[in-house]
Amino acid sequence: MKKIRFKKLRLWLVYPVFIIYPFVARMTDSSYWLGAGVMLLGLVVRFWASGYISKSRTLATSGPYAYTRNPLYLGNFILGLGVVVMSCNIWLALYYFVTFCILYVGTITEEQEVLEGKFGDAYHDYVACVPMFFPSIKAYRKAEKKPFSLKQSFKNGEFIRISGFLVLAVFMFLWYSFFVAKKGFDEASAIALILFVVFLFFLWFNIYIRRKSERKGAVDGA
Repeated sequence: MKKIRFKKLRLWLVYPVFIIYPFVARMTDSSYWLGAGVMLLGLVVRFWASGYISKSRTLATSGPYAYTRNPLYLGNFILGLGVVVMSCNIWLALYYFVTFCILYVGTITEEQEVLEGKFGDAYHDYVACVPMFFPSIKAYRKAEKKPFSLKQSFKNGEFIRISGFLVLAVFMFLWYSFFVAKKGFDEASAIALILFVVFLFFLWFNIYIRRKSERKGAVDGA
């Protein structure tokens, strides 16, 4: 039986929703700002976690990894929850919770098998003490004393994700203002339009810098 590629499945189950999202969202002023606040919390969680993990190289146990084994996915969950809250659509909410459970339980299980094979007993002890998803109050007793690394966060592409979600949030504000609330072009819309261009530039710039750095690394390693 062919193994399910959960990360690829995400492309088919989640990303197409963003195409229809503006047309099915029932945003209000309250739902937009509440959703934006929840999205911001998700970005903070992801950014915090991304500064501690060197993917597939070392076992991350410091920072948020001392409280949950998957803080990046927890951040994703909060981000997605913010998008759903913003939409104010119960059917999107139900679809989101079901697909998140299917995709991420599968993804986490796949990754756990890899980590077990790579880190052995150290990972078994970590699994026994730290919850898979929702964080514990008590930190892992053997957690590394490792500081947050902004450089590592950049290497993990977190600046690209932050820029992308900021673009999405401002786009939804503009969509709501023009097509839902029909407020017309006012001062808030003008500011949002400027921010949209700025965040779009930062998104492009971060993608460009990261690809340039990856190409340089490939040449140096050749």
